[in-house]
Order: sequence, then structure tokens, then C-alpha cells
Amino acid sequence: MRIRPQLRHASWTLIDQGIVSAGMFAISILLARWLPPADYGIYGLLLGAMFGLQLVNATLLFHPLSVLLLQAPEAERPALLRSAVLLVAAAAAALGLPLGLGLLAFGLGGLVLPALACFLLWQLQEAMRRGLLAGFRHRAATLGDLLSYPGQVVAAGVLAALDALSLASVLYALALTSGLAALLQARQLGLRWRGPLALRPTLLAFWSVGGFWSLGNGLLAHVRMQVLPWALAIGAGPAAAAGFQAALNIVNLSNPFVMGLCNLIPQAAARAAGQGMAAAWRGVRVYLLLAAPPLLGFSLLVLAVPEAVLRLVYGEGSAYLGLATPVRLLVLAVLFGSGTELVVAFLHGVRSVPAAFLVNAAGALTATVLALAAAGPLGIVGCGLALLGANLVRLGMVHMVLTRALVAGGRRVGLREIEQ
Repeated sequence: MRIRPQLRHASWTLIDQGIVSAGMFAISILLARWLPPADYGIYGLLLGAMFGLQLVNATLLFHPLSVLLLQAPEAERPALLRSAVLLVAAAAAALGLPLGLGLLAFGLGGLVLPALACFLLWQLQEAMRRGLLAGFRHRAATLGDLLSYPGQVVAAGVLAALDALSLASVLYALALTSGLAALLQARQLGLRWRGPLALRPTLLAFWSVGGFWSLGNGLLAHVRMQVLPWALAIGAGPAAAAGFQAALNIVNLSNPFVMGLCNLIPQAAARAAGQGMAAAWRGVRVYLLLAAPPLLGFSLLVLAVPEAVLRLVYGEGSAYLGLATPVRLLVLAVLFGSGTELVVAFLHGVRSVPAAFLVNAAGALTATVLALAAAGPLGIVGCGLALLGANLVRLGMVHMVLTRALVAGGRRVGLREIEQ
């Protein structure tokens, strides 16, 4: 099997995703150390809400942009990109309304303006970033991502040194670094505002790629994760949600391996899909093999010495040092879920989104039932068990879905091709 092209693409996408994940991890750890648990819990819930709102853009705009920009004739790409950025801005402004109303409803009016600025500029930067990734320009994307994600850590560190660190000031810092990165990446894309627009055709084309199934799939994946801290916050308050976020921070160190490859697999699968389902699967399954060694190594390390990892990350005397058992459970959950995420990304690339929907529906339902049953009596441990159970169900579902898809594809392209 020839893997040199996959290794080249994977190396830069992992570097870029590593920059993004390292920045998000570092800012989360910095805030966990400096903010009171209640404020840190609010930060975790607010970040989860922003990710939930971003799903609309991710499924209806970002993912279709990644697929269609790659397939569009070169002469049509500038208009497609301009139209996509305007659609992202309009969608982000509309999505900001429920975000602001939710903050007001919880008595957090002082966070409305910084949260809206952070969300809008983050979405614009993500649109520019996806435009670069669609052309496999992961190396170019690293410059803006360095400015945005590690940049926000530097900004928060300066605020902490000046004794001016608060939720509002951090959100403004995130908005600033996202805005600067968006300008840089727009320049890298050669984005020009002058020229024709194709808003309606672009929206229709994006809907044909994303549409109901993609949106529903993204929302179900988000529900699977967000039901856990919300169950804790409702039952025990924001401080309990802070503990879950602190444990999840450790597990999120594996994000570069999984999320980086999930950013690459849909484009690779879409490029090979014309040769049949089996050919597309052969073209991307090497990425699962590339992800396995680092994921296993990381998981075994954390499973063996979670106390030492927590002490290293949060420092001596931290309120989060007693989370060894939840960390172990979450590491196992992510280990079982990682292969599922990569296969789901493949299903998106070959436009088998309804199949991915079934996988994530099973996971969301299982996580919700188990979290409601276990979060109260078992706390963070119960949420870890809920996520582990949900990911085991998803793993079984995705095995069944992929097997059926390859058999169905084999009827069209030949069963011998699957066996090779």
C-alpha cells in the first residue's frame, strides 16, 4: 500500500490541529488555575454553547465549502469563497441572538458583548481556515492558527500578570486573536471583496451537501458530549461541571490525532469516491493506522498514572487532583470513540451522511439516558461511565454501518475489489 501521499498530508494536518488543540488546552488550563471553580464552570458551559451554535455553520457551511471548493472550477472559486464568507457572517450574527438571550436569562448580561464578539470573529476565522484546508493548504493554515490559538494564551497570560483576568476580558482576547488570524488567512486565500456574488446558488449547493442529515448529525454528536456537563450543572451546580471540564481537558490532549485526521478524511474520501465505495475506503483507512500508535501510547500513559498527569497539569494543591477515576473512564471512552470518529468522517466524505446520523443518534440517546441515570448518584464518575457506554454503542453501530456500505458498494464496483 502506498502511504507516502497520506503521510505528507497527515503530517501537516496533524501539526495544524496540534497548534489548535494545544492553544485550546493551554487556555483552558490557565483559566482552571486562575478562575474560581464556579467561573470556570460557566466558561466551560459557555464554550460548549458556542460549539453547539457553531455546528450550524460547520454542517451547513464549513463542510460543504470544504467539499465544493475542491471540486469547483478554478474560475468559480473566488465567487464561491466570497459568498461563503458572507453567508458565515450572516449565520453567525443570527446564531448570536440566542447566545445573548441565554446569557441574559442566566443573569450574565456583562458577558453578552464579549461573547458575541468572540463568537462572530471565531466563525469568520474558521471560514478562512476551512478555505485553506479545502485546498490541502494545511501548512499555510498554521500561520493564522498560531496567531489565533497560542496567541489567545499569550493574551490571557498578560491579563493574568496585570491582575485583569476575568471571563469578559478573556472573551475579548479570544475575539482579538481570532480577528487578526482571519485577516491573515483571508490574505493567504487571496480573498477579494470586489466581484460577482452567488449567494442563492451557493446556499442551495451547500444545502445539497449538508442539509438536514448533516445538521442533525452534528447536533447529535454535540448532544452526546454536552448532556454530561449540563446534567452535572443542573444537579450539583457549575462547580461540578468545572470538575468534568478539568478531567476532559486531560483527555483532550488526544484531539490533534483525531480531529486533525477528521479534517482531512472527508476531502480524501470525496476525491476517491468516484472510483467506488471500496476504493474510497482503501484510500483513507491508512489514516486509522496512522492514528493508532499515538492514541494507544497516550491512553496507556494516562491510564497508568492519572494522578501524576493531573498534578503536572494543575499543580500541587489543586481542587482537581482527585479526578483520577473520571480521567481513566474518559480516556477509555475516547479510545473507543476515536475509530468511530474517523469512520464517521469517511461517511461524510462519500456522502453517506444518513448512515453517520444513525451512529450518532445511537450515541446521543445512550449518553442522555445514562447521564440522567448516573450523574445524580455518581457525579463525574457517572458522566464518565455514560460517555464510555455511549461510545461502545457507537463503535458497534459504525462497524455494522461500514460493513453494509462496503457490501453495497461491492455490488457496484465488484466484490474482488473489497477483498484486495
